Amino acid sequence: MSEPLSPEDARHELYQIMNDEQASFEGKAERALSLGRRYLGVENGHLTRIDTDSDYWKAIASTDPPGGQFPAGLLLDLGTTYCRRTVEEGPMTLHHAGEQDWDDDQAYAAHELETYHGTTLIVDEEPYGTVCFVDNEPRGEPFSEEETMFAELLSRMLEHELRHQRTREQVERLDQFASVVSHDLRNPLGIAQGNIDLAREQQGDPEALATASRALDRMEDLIDDVLAMARQSQDVTDTDVVGLESVVDDCWATVDTSEATLNVASDCALQADPQRFQQLVENLFRNAVEHGGDDVTVEVGALPDADGFYVEDSGPGVPEDERDDIFETGVSESEDGLGLGLAIVDGVVSAHGWEITVTEGEQGGARFEISAVVIG
Repeated sequence: MSEPLSPEDARHELYQIMNDEQASFEGKAERALSLGRRYLGVENGHLTRIDTDSDYWKAIASTDPPGGQFPAGLLLDLGTTYCRRTVEEGPMTLHHAGEQDWDDDQAYAAHELETYHGTTLIVDEEPYGTVCFVDNEPRGEPFSEEETMFAELLSRMLEHELRHQRTREQVERLDQFASVVSHDLRNPLGIAQGNIDLAREQQGDPEALATASRALDRMEDLIDDVLAMARQSQDVTDTDVVGLESVVDDCWATVDTSEATLNVASDCALQADPQRFQQLVENLFRNAVEHGGDDVTVEVGALPDADGFYVEDSGPGVPEDERDDIFETGVSESEDGLGLGLAIVDGVVSAHGWEITVTEGEQGGARFEISAVVIG
């Protein structure tokens, strides 16, 4: 283990980490946790995302390696963690849990952690998660007041970074929203107005009125899309149990799928915001039809080896070197669209704390896999 840090050195290094304007939030969090682990003399540190309503616990950043006990991305039942008490009651420290009457607690039984130091993060006046430092071995003595003050300082700084990140993302989305409203929405509106004027001059030309009607319908779709995009920065806080097959059937009925074929391979129940989950599925269906053709086959089912589901089509697929970019606004743009569909999908996934990847399906088409989903 490296040389112990003095309180002054630890604070100085923490300020340097947080003032690094070139570093991402994830990079700052990982470095801060590593510093905290060293200063407190414990095995690992974790930044967690918690939802008490669904008993959701996820390691957002961690000093644990991928094969460790609590690596980044790990999902746990909140009830099996000490963090549940931290969120409910405030900062909490254990230096020898087995000797501090915690040996019959479900968290101790599940993970056998002897040492724990947890602090709650509050973002937008709501509990976001915790910063916790843990060890399987007991400490020789309780955490000192100075050590607890440092852990609190580290947590408040990460809290500030999270708020800053959210604000920056909201500003970026508002810029996108303003750009779309000021430019793209004028195109179908202009078509509608022009054809309505023509219809009046020609005493109600049916073809001109039909063109105007289609343009207005498209404008309504665009408005739905840009409003969905503007909501992307809002994390999902209220979820219900929804059935995958039921939502899929509803979405298939509302989307213009032409001669496309739907196959539901398997069903599952999951925790989601019903309205935003429907937006996700509808946009994946539109993407499949737009890029796979009118007679594309779309398959939906539960992931066999993970908590989640997939949407796969028989279209041309996505080249491997383009897969990292397709969720950016405008990248998947079609002739009459803005390329918002997959950006909306990505936003809904992020708002739920899920993960999405795109691979090649069994028929060579695009396969979207959404994982880290709370099932049931």
